[in-house]
Amino acid sequence: MRTTLIEVCRDKKVRICSHWDVDGVCSAALIYHLILPHAKRIRTKTKGIPFLITSEDIDDEAEVIICTDIQPSEEICGKGRIIAYIDHHPIEDTSCFDIIIHDPSERSTTTLIYKKLMNNSKDPYVLFLTLAGYFGDGGKNTEIPEPLLSNAKEAIPDMMQEQESHFKEGKYLEIERHVSALNAGKRHNWSGDIPLEMLKSIDNYEPFTNITHPLAVQLQQYKAMLKQDYSKNPEVKQVGKVDCAIITEPRNIQGVLAARLIKERPIMIMNIHGDIIIGSLRVPDSLDFDAGKFLEQFNSEMKTFMGGGHEKAAGFTLSKDELELFIELLKNA
Repeated sequence: MRTTLIEVCRDKKVRICSHWDVDGVCSAALIYHLILPHAKRIRTKTKGIPFLITSEDIDDEAEVIICTDIQPSEEICGKGRIIAYIDHHPIEDTSCFDIIIHDPSERSTTTLIYKKLMNNSKDPYVLFLTLAGYFGDGGKNTEIPEPLLSNAKEAIPDMMQEQESHFKEGKYLEIERHVSALNAGKRHNWSGDIPLEMLKSIDNYEPFTNITHPLAVQLQQYKAMLKQDYSKNPEVKQVGKVDCAIITEPRNIQGVLAARLIKERPIMIMNIHGDIIIGSLRVPDSLDFDAGKFLEQFNSEMKTFMGGGHEKAAGFTLSKDELELFIELLKNA
C-alpha cells in the first residue's frame, strides 16, 4: 500500500484533505511527509463542517486527492483524478475510491497509517504524530498497541515519561499533555490549518513541544484564551436517553463541555453557530451505549443531519431550522 500511494503521487499535484481534530491533522502530516519527496506539489485542507469533503474543497488542478480521517463525497470521484481514502470511521460504500486504507477497529487514523504505511517505523517524529492522533481520539495509555508502544519507549522516551495526574485517578504520559494544544486551532477558529501547517513545516516534535515554533506559540495563545470558555456551565436537561444542553458560543467548545459535564448518562452539547448546529455526544465508559450508532440513525430521518463517530464520542451537524424536529426525534430515539 505504501508503494502504491507513493507511486500514484509521483510527479503529481496532490490535495490532502483531513478532519480538523488532532487525529486528522496528525494523519495528514504523516501522509504529507511520506509523499513530500515524490509529489510535484502538495496542498492541504482541514475541515469539520460538514464532516465530508466536497468539490468545493478541491482545487481544479489536483490530480490526486487523499482524504485522511474524513470521508470524501461521491461528487469528487472521477474527473480523471485518483481518490485515496484513509480512515477508521465506519462508511457504507467505498466503491468509487481508487485506494482504500480503512479499518473501523482502529482507535485512530494515525495508528492505521502507522501499521499500513509506516512499516512500524521507529522514527521519533512518526511515533509522536501517531501517538498524538491516538490520544486525540480517546486512546488510553494502558492500551497502546504493540509494536507502537515498545518503539515509542525506545525512540521518544521523554514523551513516554509517566506523570502524576491531579485531576483523575492514574497517570498520564508526557505526550498526552500536548494534545490539547493541537486541538486549540479547531476550537478557537474552527480550523485545523494552523496546527497542520506547523506539523508540515517541522521534521521533529521539539519545536512544537518546546514552544519555539511561531505557530506553536500561537496555539498556546489560543489555548490560554479558551480556558475561560471551558469553565462555562450551560443548563442541562434530560431529553429521551441523553442529557442535552444548547449553547450559542463563537468558539468550538461543545466537545470539551460535554467531556467536562458528563455524569452517569450520555450527554449532548449542541452549539448554534450561524445557521447550523454543531453537536458533540459523549458517553460514560461504564455505559453500554454506542454514540456513533445512536447518531447514525438520524442520518436517514432528517434532510440536513450528518452524524456518526465512535462508541464513546461522536458528533453531528444539522441545519438550525431542523433543531426542533431533532429534539422531538431525540425524545423517542
